[in-house]
Amino acid sequence: MNRNILIITGGTGGHVIPAVNFYNYVKNKNNKVYLLTDYRGSKYINDINENKIFKIYSSHLSGNLYFKLKSIIKLVVGFIQSLFIFIRLKPKTIISFGSYSSSMPLVCFLLFKFFFRTSLYIHEQNSVVGKVNKTFIKFSKQIFMNFEKDYINIKKYYNKVSIVGLPQKINFNNLNKKNNRPFFNFLVFAGSQGSLDILSIFKEIIRNLEKKSYLQEIFFTIQAPLAQHKEIENLLKNNGYNFKIQNFYNNFDDILEKTDIALCRSGAGTINDLINHKIPAIICPLPSAKDNHQYENAKILSSINCAIIVNKNKINNNEIMLFINKLANDKNFKSNLKENFNKIAIRNANELMWNFIKNEK
Repeated sequence: MNRNILIITGGTGGHVIPAVNFYNYVKNKNNKVYLLTDYRGSKYINDINENKIFKIYSSHLSGNLYFKLKSIIKLVVGFIQSLFIFIRLKPKTIISFGSYSSSMPLVCFLLFKFFFRTSLYIHEQNSVVGKVNKTFIKFSKQIFMNFEKDYINIKKYYNKVSIVGLPQKINFNNLNKKNNRPFFNFLVFAGSQGSLDILSIFKEIIRNLEKKSYLQEIFFTIQAPLAQHKEIENLLKNNGYNFKIQNFYNNFDDILEKTDIALCRSGAGTINDLINHKIPAIICPLPSAKDNHQYENAKILSSINCAIIVNKNKINNNEIMLFINKLANDKNFKSNLKENFNKIAIRNANELMWNFIKNEK
């Protein structure tokens, strides 16, 4: 396949990281692959040749009137930038990973698809199809879905749907679990944007752990904004817990591999990390997530009893502590829960997507 391929992404890490993973896979098959992102999304991209990356202005349209006016200007500029990129590359294949930042490049795709004979493929990370992906699905050849479930809002396009999972950096099937660890490892993280809600729930958990001496052998790994470090450090030191806290971890896969339980959000990337590493979780979905997709993502795991979903405004401390206690002390409970993860198939999304695209005529 010797044609220009353009991967479109942007916005949050949940959209960008899978796109980068797929880019890195495709570049070994075809060196004519390029990545288009917005300036916000570019901060999640490392170790890619600058000549292969195009950046545009973009914005969502929520907020007050002033913000919306600024957003419209950014979108117009992003559209013009996208026009020049399309004219330069004349891409034959486009793979879009959704988010508002994909909207202007996809409008350009509609303008040029007949001139350049361009084919569009879409990847949806979440369990609810996003607005941009839903708008352009009718123009796509295939929509690649992360989760295996019923997608009611795109029912008339089911003939285009393929369940492939999420493009990953490594093959998790080859990872080796270490069963004998000196600590019960508790990971607290909230995705690429951080979360004060998650940290608030974590503090509540620590307060309820104070009288549980049999849980003192917990090791906490915490991803938190720098502004929160001192308060969390004091809380854990005062209660005698072992811990490590940073605002970002480069070796996150290694950390996940050692994790026994996680407290986290439920973006698509996070849910896939939990599935791939078979990590039970206490999940607090982002309530402002579009179409409540984080709650729908979390249900993927709660439906097979691998996670409990908590609401920051209605925290059930007894349920949380029972879940932690059983994971730490009941080997049968932990073993059965790990088995439940096997109900979810782990797919090689990179390979499955590429097999569709490379055979394109």
